[in-house]
Amino acid sequence: MTRADDFNFIGNIEGRDLYNDHSDVIVCDGFTGNVVLKQAETMYTLLRKRKIKDEFFDRFNYEIYGGTPVLGINSTVMIGHGISNNIAVKNMLLLTKNIVEANLTDKIKLAFQ
Repeated sequence: MTRADDFNFIGNIEGRDLYNDHSDVIVCDGFTGNVVLKQAETMYTLLRKRKIKDEFFDRFNYEIYGGTPVLGINSTVMIGHGISNNIAVKNMLLLTKNIVEANLTDKIKLAFQ
């Protein structure tokens, strides 16, 4: 079981803090999170179109991850980007394999018993 002092809760953040390294996890409602993610993906696309290489925004290339797990469900459920191409689908399948092999769903269930 993880101890509470393993985490450093910093409280609420400002919009300007979304893309700095002050926090590793930001919790918000789904709509807000999706808007923030789409904004970052747009920045990645704009930089790429202008042939600007930025390692930070490269992390927002949806093809790299392909998808993300939907948490809080008693099974492994993944969601992919609506514009996913063959690279993104392949990477989502590989990520799904890793999540299943890591027993993520069971670990989350155990942590919240």
